[in-house]
Amino acid sequence: MFEPLSVLFLSARLLSFSQDVEVTTSKGSATIKNKADLKEIGLPVYPGSRLREDPKESAQTTLGFWISEKGFRVVALKYESSDAPQKILTYYRKALGRFGTVLQCPGGTTTPSGLTCKDHEMKAGEVDLMAGSSEKRRIVGVEPAPSGGARFELVYLWTKGVEAH
Repeated sequence: MFEPLSVLFLSARLLSFSQDVEVTTSKGSATIKNKADLKEIGLPVYPGSRLREDPKESAQTTLGFWISEKGFRVVALKYESSDAPQKILTYYRKALGRFGTVLQCPGGTTTPSGLTCKDHEMKAGEVDLMAGSSEKRRIVGVEPAPSGGARFELVYLWTKGVEAH
C-alpha cells in the first residue's frame, strides 16, 4: 500500500521532469502531465488573463492516482492578470454558481453538498472559492500578485474513496 506522503513526494519530483508519465497496471493507474485541459476544469478563462510563467514549475498540471476504486485526479491551470483580486473573485463566483453553492475560504461554513473550509490552510491575502461536491469540486484560488494585479489557479479535484481538504 502506498503512503500518501510518499505518493505526493514522488509526484512532485516527477512533475519537475518535462515528459508526461502515464502508467496503468492491473492494480491501478498513475497520470502525471505538465498539461491541463480547461474543458475538464469546466470554468472559463478570466478575460485578459495569461498563463503564469514560472521557470520552476509548470502553469499546467494533471495528476491522478487510482488503486482499485479509490483515488484522485487534479487538473490545474495557473494564471495572472493585471486586474485586482476582487474583480477576479466576482467573475468566478458567478462562473462557479453553475456547480452549486459557492463557498469562500476563509470565512465560509459548510455547503449543502458538504464542502467546508475546515482544515483549509491559507496564506494571508489568499481567497479560495469552491463549488461542487466533496467528490467532484471546482476551486479557484486568488491572491494578490507581488507586482500588482492578481495570480489565480483554476482547479478540478475529483476524489473517490479518499478525503480531500
